[in-house]
Amino acid sequence: MQTSGNFAALAEGWRDASVLVIGDALLDGWLRGRPARLSREAPVPVITLDSTREVCGGAANTAANFAALGARTTLVGAVGDDDAGARLRTCVWDAGVADRLVTAIGRRTVTKRRVVADGYVLVRFDDGDTVALSPIAAETLVRRLDEALGTEPDAVVVCDHGIGTLGPGVRALLTARRLDLPLFAVDAHDLAPWASAGPDLVTPNRAEAARVLGKEAQDLDPQRDRGQLLRHTGAAVVAVTLDVEGSAVLSLDAENVTTAAPPSPVAHAAGAGGAYLAGFVLGRLAGAELAEAAAVAQRCASMAIRGVGTAVVPEQLASAMTKTSL
Repeated sequence: MQTSGNFAALAEGWRDASVLVIGDALLDGWLRGRPARLSREAPVPVITLDSTREVCGGAANTAANFAALGARTTLVGAVGDDDAGARLRTCVWDAGVADRLVTAIGRRTVTKRRVVADGYVLVRFDDGDTVALSPIAAETLVRRLDEALGTEPDAVVVCDHGIGTLGPGVRALLTARRLDLPLFAVDAHDLAPWASAGPDLVTPNRAEAARVLGKEAQDLDPQRDRGQLLRHTGAAVVAVTLDVEGSAVLSLDAENVTTAAPPSPVAHAAGAGGAYLAGFVLGRLAGAELAEAAAVAQRCASMAIRGVGTAVVPEQLASAMTKTSL
């Protein structure tokens, strides 16, 4: 879709907005190199490593996108008491995000590392604990969340990737405080547990939207399934992200909206959903109508994937966007 709205005006409207992100923070690693030859041990390429980079992943990535777009952002989550947890904290600080992370004793921080050669991801290997937090860590997390909610953020964003950070205590607190939250958004692999909280916005991908309806991804038709998606997620707005097809935005009180993703030569960026979510939430905080907020979200996601890696809206590009129209 096209909109004549002005991004500069919207960006000025959300500048310095306060956003609280709560969820599964993880460490993303990218090992880049060049294929030199085939290995003698197995028919696999030998990669000459050129660079290694670690960045915010999961909820930390979403928080980094909010910060890149100019919001005052706080992250509540958990990391392990290991080197990966310390490195993730450094990534969070470097992204300009306020750190309210809990250190869970004896826990291994979740990491996702990818090997990239000639612009293509060859393999990803994951590590870390994905079981529920210990009772002590879970109690500390709920207390940190309660303290952060006391600052009265303009928006609260949940990122639930199913790696054990968000237990019943977190959901109970957010549900109890729901009427105090001006804008409440949820990005979750499993949306069902959050439906009772009545989010203002959920942003599932096609597979996640299908899962909440008990369907296979290929059987989902967002327009046809609009009523069921709204009912089963409990959300006022369901924005289904469709990768290269853009997104389908469904709501209770407005016409359905679709966005188109511009052609991109990059097919291996991870975490574009965090950029989409940040753009959508900030657009709404700035007073954008649904169609305009969806256009902002799509543009942020498209900008974030201009390179192989974990998607974050580049700050210099975000600044440039304030000088252009959507």
